[in-house]
Amino acid sequence: MYTTAMPRPRHQKSKTNHFALLVNRKATGYQARQVEQLIDAIKKKGGFYTTFEPDTAMALHKQAQQIAQPKEKSAELAPHIAKRGEFTGMIACGGDGTFNLVARAAMDSDLPVGVLPMGKFNSIARFLYKSAAASDAIAKITAGDYKKIDVGMAADQPFFNAIGIGFLPELADSLAGGRPPRFGFGWSQLGAKVAASVKVEKLVVKIDAFRFEISPIMMNIHLLPMAAGLPFASAALPDDGQAEVIFDQGGQAGEFSSIIRAIQKGKFLYGNDVRMFRGGTINIQPVKGKVLYLDGELVPLPTTVLPVKIGEKHVKVLC
Repeated sequence: MYTTAMPRPRHQKSKTNHFALLVNRKATGYQARQVEQLIDAIKKKGGFYTTFEPDTAMALHKQAQQIAQPKEKSAELAPHIAKRGEFTGMIACGGDGTFNLVARAAMDSDLPVGVLPMGKFNSIARFLYKSAAASDAIAKITAGDYKKIDVGMAADQPFFNAIGIGFLPELADSLAGGRPPRFGFGWSQLGAKVAASVKVEKLVVKIDAFRFEISPIMMNIHLLPMAAGLPFASAALPDDGQAEVIFDQGGQAGEFSSIIRAIQKGKFLYGNDVRMFRGGTINIQPVKGKVLYLDGELVPLPTTVLPVKIGEKHVKVLC
């Protein structure tokens, strides 16, 4: 559970909600029953819903874009949908990657976005709703309260939770076919194994006006606390125009056994070995050919410089 401060919630002005449910049936934890529970809760509140089940990530994003368009540009929506009134919110039914695709469409509109957690890690839901339980998410979503949080832009790609190179994408890749460990000992073993698989190279990093060189195993940038099942940045503030930048000083892979176990327990103190800085403008180079972890997805980096800017855009979240 996280107690990080959030801006004061506001309530939707519309008396009758019409939610667009964008369902990712390929999500790791997809359960049709949970979608039905959300639908029942919306109906009990006197609201409306329209369900969309695109076959691909690209189709889901395009559908979200269409929903987020102003009313005069949304003529492609079927008449029976239009009869329910304008959409008042979008719900990403899936994991962190699904939320990212929906929130990309929502951030430039006035529509808030929520998430019904059905992914592997559900890092965003864990922050917004203090748990990954569908019942908690449904209660918050249907209450109609929203808050604005920062959006990060990494090489023109929006992210809402965390990005990372080195350790984080290797960790996500290693867990691609399974579940995260349940206990500290499992995280300890996995941390050392993943760290040993990272190809360590020198990076030039600039955080606002502070420039330095490091050869890290781990380089994370967080807007929200969790990534890949670990609470790396429990002090993250979601609406201050800055991110938590976490990196090691080029330590040994074996040291990550104790580091990751302590992070998993929420007891790690950042200091000389692994540091945490805060900033709104970050540049990292050279990164060409590396893989970027971005809200649960792995994205190859085609350019030498990774520019990151925090807080120029915002998104409304139902919470």
